[in-house]
Amino acid sequence: MLLKIGELAKRAGLTVRTLHHYDSIGLLTPSVRSDKGFRLYNQDDVVRLHRIHTLKQLGCSLADIGALLDEAGLSPIDVITHQIAAIDEQVQRGQRLGKRLRHMLKELSDGRDTSIADWLTILEKMTMYEKYFSSSELDALRARKDEGGKATDSAWAELVPQVRDALEQRLPATGVQAQALARRWMQLLDRTTGGDIGLAIKLQTMQKSEIRAQQGTAITEPMMVWIQQAHSSLRASLFARHLAPAEFEQVRQRMAAHESDWHPLIEQLRQQMNAGAGLGEPAVQVLARRWETLFRSSYCGADTVLEAKVRAAFHAEPDLSSGIGVDAPLIAFVQQAIMQLHAPQDGAAAGPKPSAYMVAVQRGVHQLLDAPLVFDDPLALKILGPEDEASVRASAGRYADPMSKALRATLVVRSRLAEDAWARAEQGGVRQYVVLGAGLDTYACRGAARPDSRIFEVDLPATQQWKRGRLRAAGMAEPDGLSFVALDFKRSTLAAGLAEAGFRHDQPAFFSCLGVTMYLEQEEVYDTLRFIAAGAAGGGVVFDYGADPDLLGPMERTALQMMTSKAAERGETWKSYFDPAALDRTLREIGFAEVDSFSPQQLNERYLSGRQDGLKVGFVTRLAHARVC
Repeated sequence: MLLKIGELAKRAGLTVRTLHHYDSIGLLTPSVRSDKGFRLYNQDDVVRLHRIHTLKQLGCSLADIGALLDEAGLSPIDVITHQIAAIDEQVQRGQRLGKRLRHMLKELSDGRDTSIADWLTILEKMTMYEKYFSSSELDALRARKDEGGKATDSAWAELVPQVRDALEQRLPATGVQAQALARRWMQLLDRTTGGDIGLAIKLQTMQKSEIRAQQGTAITEPMMVWIQQAHSSLRASLFARHLAPAEFEQVRQRMAAHESDWHPLIEQLRQQMNAGAGLGEPAVQVLARRWETLFRSSYCGADTVLEAKVRAAFHAEPDLSSGIGVDAPLIAFVQQAIMQLHAPQDGAAAGPKPSAYMVAVQRGVHQLLDAPLVFDDPLALKILGPEDEASVRASAGRYADPMSKALRATLVVRSRLAEDAWARAEQGGVRQYVVLGAGLDTYACRGAARPDSRIFEVDLPATQQWKRGRLRAAGMAEPDGLSFVALDFKRSTLAAGLAEAGFRHDQPAFFSCLGVTMYLEQEEVYDTLRFIAAGAAGGGVVFDYGADPDLLGPMERTALQMMTSKAAERGETWKSYFDPAALDRTLREIGFAEVDSFSPQQLNERYLSGRQDGLKVGFVTRLAHARVC
């Protein structure tokens, strides 16, 4: 059966013009021509037309339909995939249009006249914003606007004329009035953008580039430049109370030279953080290293004394971080990335207990880098063995970063406190000194104890075997008054292990328990303390412990999280934390007559006061000294 073009069009519900178009593009060419030249369609042509119609209903373009029907390298999967993408794009366009219309409706309904002029003004404003911001960024700005409501708009309406007047009066950007206006401006900008430095930069770019934006807000480019200068002056002025005049001038000049360098770095770090990037990822590590370098370039250079003062100022002056896109989550992210940057390589933590090796290395580094010494240990490097001592000496500079310094200060101060307390106990007649978790402790090898004193070092069997090997490698003899007590708390008790080594529980004894309690369950810690408290009068203990995270500030919690995470990766999980006040009460309840709990501030004042190298005890652990009377 052959059909003329008009008959086929009628049956298919199409126009003759459509079939002519299909013929002209080669999509459906009639197979037969009559003697008079009329187009005639056979059954195969009708089947093809039905397929064309079906594919059109699916949303396929005529070009895709032709390629598919002619089998020109286009598979059904290709067609469906292409159509899904096209539909998704249509949906997204529809959603964007819907948001646009809803926003426009809100603007027109919010106490405005619904004239054509108002409508076009809003439309022009929306089009301008869409040139500079993505859809998600526009959503964020609108969400902040809705959250702030009319209060934010009113605050801008009040502030902008004041800034304009100050500029017209030629008020200096370094003056107190200018700084006050800059503080308000940055607080409002933070409220408008949610602290997103990327959004703030784009807003400023749009404001500088678009006459319509300047007309709508009355904010001109000279006003923005003046505010930026005033804000820089404000931030610099906060250092004045923390620095000597010459130091302040140096910092002020450095800040001015590098002010604009921070914005792209902060934005890139925030993007990585928001994307959930891992701290060890190369991109994050590169940014962390750039942060360290830029910090020193912007504030202190290679002057470690000045660096310590600058960091103290940042801790004491929250406004130093305001208005530059830095908030608590970003600071935490950067701190963790920097700690990851300076974390020891897995291979560096040789030995059966990585923390023991780390403590030994930091005590050795203290002898090389820090002056004056807090903890004078002439054997700290030698006990590492010739190869490791040489390695530490060659790479000591890698431990000069703030994180390593805070850890080192904590380690050497706790050792100093413990040995000071033991020296007083020994002077008072105590002749038994028990070092729990001794690691590579060198006290017994330094010959500081009285000849009639006994020293008991308690540690895991593998750790003690490792230490004795280090002593042999360093050519150091095991002292006569030293007893090694190999003890696994999971298999034996402290009482049993000490008794077997000749410890007299009926005689007073002093215990040093450093870097131990955090790896034990709380009840295991209390069992050890009860054993010590049950000893003869005159004894006592100095021990450190993990501070309850709820008592720490955001920066300290970040440091604690990083420390415990790295320890867990090494197989040394922190298991217990204590509230100092509650621990003090418990110590007295279990039998200790006198208890001294030391805060980081007290330890810094006692052992680190007046130092010029920035060595300060960290906040994540605490120290206590309990005595048996």
